[in-house]
Amino acid sequence: MDKVTILSTTDVHGFLTAAANGENGLCSLPAIAEKYHEPILIDNGDFLVGSPETTFFNTTMAISPLIELANTIGFDVMVPGNHDFDYGIDFLKRQVAAFNGQYLCANVLDLADELIFEPYTIIERGELKVGVIGVITGAMPQITDYDQIKDLKFINVLESLNRWVPLVREQVDVLIVSYHGGIERDMDTGQPTQYDTGEDQTYRIISEIVGIDGVVCGHQHRINAGIVKNTAFVQPGYRGNYIGELTFSIQENQVTDKKAQLISTEKVAPASYSLYDQSDYKRWLEKKLDLSCFPQYLAKKVPGTFYAVNVKGTTIGSFLSSFRPPYTLSTYHVSQSELKELLLRQPIEGLTIVNGQLIPDQSSYRVTTNEPIFPSYRLETNYIYNLFDEYIAWINMNQ
Repeated sequence: MDKVTILSTTDVHGFLTAAANGENGLCSLPAIAEKYHEPILIDNGDFLVGSPETTFFNTTMAISPLIELANTIGFDVMVPGNHDFDYGIDFLKRQVAAFNGQYLCANVLDLADELIFEPYTIIERGELKVGVIGVITGAMPQITDYDQIKDLKFINVLESLNRWVPLVREQVDVLIVSYHGGIERDMDTGQPTQYDTGEDQTYRIISEIVGIDGVVCGHQHRINAGIVKNTAFVQPGYRGNYIGELTFSIQENQVTDKKAQLISTEKVAPASYSLYDQSDYKRWLEKKLDLSCFPQYLAKKVPGTFYAVNVKGTTIGSFLSSFRPPYTLSTYHVSQSELKELLLRQPIEGLTIVNGQLIPDQSSYRVTTNEPIFPSYRLETNYIYNLFDEYIAWINMNQ
């Protein structure tokens, strides 16, 4: 009997540690991988973008040091996440060209209907052949700025897999789908856990497409693992706090047993990597940041409101410290009298008081801010936007 293991990460977002005083994260993967015989290593997307360090890498270097790290760790396969497109397709192609493994995505086309990346790969481990198909959430037009993906087409995930799974299935002993999308239903009961927007379709992939042995999913920064309808799946969290393990036993070209579990990196010794000069990073944080376009960016990001966003200074570092995750912006819906009271203490862009009258004169107002300036009972929406990275990327793309 033969056995093969797939170890996976997802939504690393450029963080080398999972938490300030917690899990060791991505750099623990080599120590975990040593416990298995020739495991296949997959990163499931959002690897290159999402931390302050990645913004430094992506705006000052042609090739991100994270690609060198991926090569050093020995990832066999990577697929794109939605944020890996934040700097545009030319940026992503440049990173992929420097990656030693296979970069896969079966449902991203250019405007001439040509695939941007390879749709699948077949990896041999001894006598076994393992097929891996990469896909990204088909909801990219809803969750990513138009300017970043205007030259691309994102095809429905189920449509793409219905095309590629039968083709790959007949060539391999084990078939894995690496899907940068999340889980939309309770995996045990099948009951919906959110509105079906098409952004997260793991349950549908497993339920509707025959021939898949295992699925790596992500996107939601959640942890899940199990076996549903004879398909093993893992969703290994965020920032490398967990590693997904899919293990398959094969006898006479048939999968006879499968296992899905998550491995915490909290107590696994991390390898040490020197990716960049810390002093260069600190100098970068002290550089002046062009904030003249920030109102324009806000109006596009959260349209139809007034803005009371307080930025603590004019450097990159002070801009970073102005927004506290997870909710970097909030919109409040308030009455005219509540707004008048606030305007006596601080300005709000686009609003003035003339002779005791609010201009413009409305019965109520929506105000977007990065601080709790109104009572919580007036809170309408919280946003988890990564403003720091997005705004700096936006400036670089529009210069």
